[in-house]
Amino acid sequence: MGLYDNYLNLNYNMKDYGICQLSVIPVRKSPGSNNEMVTQILYGETFSVIKYEEKWSKISNQFDNYHGWINNSQIRFINKKEYEFLNSNKSIYSLDILGYIINDKQEKIYLPLGSLVSSCDFLKTKFIGKKTNNIKKNIIKTLKLYLNSPYLWGGRTNYGIDCSGFSQIVYKIQNIKIKRDANQQALQGNIVKRKDCSKGDLAFFGDTKKKITHVGVLLSLNKIIHAYGKIRIDRINNEGIINSETKKMTHKLIEIRTY
Repeated sequence: MGLYDNYLNLNYNMKDYGICQLSVIPVRKSPGSNNEMVTQILYGETFSVIKYEEKWSKISNQFDNYHGWINNSQIRFINKKEYEFLNSNKSIYSLDILGYIINDKQEKIYLPLGSLVSSCDFLKTKFIGKKTNNIKKNIIKTLKLYLNSPYLWGGRTNYGIDCSGFSQIVYKIQNIKIKRDANQQALQGNIVKRKDCSKGDLAFFGDTKKKITHVGVLLSLNKIIHAYGKIRIDRINNEGIINSETKKMTHKLIEIRTY
């Protein structure tokens, strides 16, 4: 193996890990910008690279091990020591809908709620706004920050979010780790009866217990906040969700879980 081959090998090894230095990066089901977005990586989050190709890389999000494809032009690659260092730090999240960073070029970049701003020092940026280490945690207050955010399949931000992305990111801000999809989240935590549930518990919906298709977060025994067209507050009873506008049932209740 010659010197040039060693150089190529070194660079390949440097592409084993990455960090999101943009406000948000779409993660696709397969390589290609016109393919389905299955989730998103938020500012400051890290990931490992499963497969590196010329234009796209298959990655695994460090937080939930969710897999998908990212365009290489949007990746900042980091090495293993940097990856381990970043993930050993205490996690601090943005809690400000007007929060932003200032980079080394003095540019202002707005960040979505739940961005991992504890990565700012590493990325040589400064975060301006409320974050989880300087305000009292309140899950109801956090949930309501997302009100009227539009529904977006695969979304995890207040600019577009799906039902399980909503439950996951709000729990993440509360330092509770749950999976990405509703059917995965329904395998975690403990089932509780509706009369025994608490605010912040997750309610799951679908056709059967084996086919969970929707999740929402309880605000009280009779109210739920969830992503249906947008992040909205509706009524819930023993049967399911009652739309506050149409008064019709939109989702059949399967179970409630606490974490």
